[in-house]
Amino acid sequence: MISRVAESCFWLHRYMERVENTARMLQVNVWFLLDVDLPVLNHWRPALIVAGEDARFRSLHDELAADDAEAVQGYLVWDERNPTSVVRSLGAAREHARTIRDTISLEAWAAVNSFWLWLRGGAGRRLYGRDRHAFYDRVRESCYMFHGVCADTMLYNEPFDFMRLGMLLERAGQTARILDIKYHNLGPTHADRESPAEAAQWLAILRSCSATEPFFKRSVTGPTGPAVAEFLLLDVVFPRAVLYCLNRAWHFLQRIRPPAEVEIGARSAELLDKLVRRLRTQTIDRLLASGIHAELTTMIDGTAEVCDAVAADYFAADLGQAAVLDP
Repeated sequence: MISRVAESCFWLHRYMERVENTARMLQVNVWFLLDVDLPVLNHWRPALIVAGEDARFRSLHDELAADDAEAVQGYLVWDERNPTSVVRSLGAAREHARTIRDTISLEAWAAVNSFWLWLRGGAGRRLYGRDRHAFYDRVRESCYMFHGVCADTMLYNEPFDFMRLGMLLERAGQTARILDIKYHNLGPTHADRESPAEAAQWLAILRSCSATEPFFKRSVTGPTGPAVAEFLLLDVVFPRAVLYCLNRAWHFLQRIRPPAEVEIGARSAELLDKLVRRLRTQTIDRLLASGIHAELTTMIDGTAEVCDAVAADYFAADLGQAAVLDP
């Protein structure tokens, strides 16, 4: 398998996961603000901060725009100047799929292409203007369909392994980002004195991760901050939990590594192993003592570092130098 095909497989699923999670993040904020009265500064600016786009947004808009729901949502969904927007991420995913059409299944190509045509052909814009919740639901459902089609129509060989690796690493980082919205909205979590606003925020976060039903099936304490954070960070069977994603990413990384070439992939394996071991030894009490925000930042930065190492280990092999990644 040549490195450019592996890179497109990896990025195709990373971008599709990014599309889905941007929609999730924006939808949770809409839900939350319907239930809780917050200062204007805490409405939409946290979404920009968590997306890593606060500085770029400020350079393109006036100071008050960061507190405007339409400005922030428009920037994170439609703005071509934002490399992480829904439209830019989906466009990049489609381009990667187009370049490897002989590798992915016909059904997978049709799924991502029809999604792109809906988004850019006018129907997506109209739904966005008419019913914001329905728009975010449609984006998420289109991503579900793409991942399901890939899982049901592709060979489970190296291209599929790179796709899943990219998806899982992106998902781990994005789940950490969604959790971190709470910190930027309401500040640190204090287990002994949670406000009604905090309780509403935790419920909104569970809903945004499609985790409400799984959480209540597992939890005996209710949706307190520590319980939700523990579930979304440390659970080993919920498919959007950070530890689950990192464990599965480790599995796919081992499938990719050539068994006789111990040096190939050593750096990315080392970094991923370090993240997995760190989370496996954590407890929620220890996280609360040190600060959940700090741990989430470590996970976000750590998964990005693993992705960079995967690029250097595998995608630059033909050139003998580090690859230049997409934004």
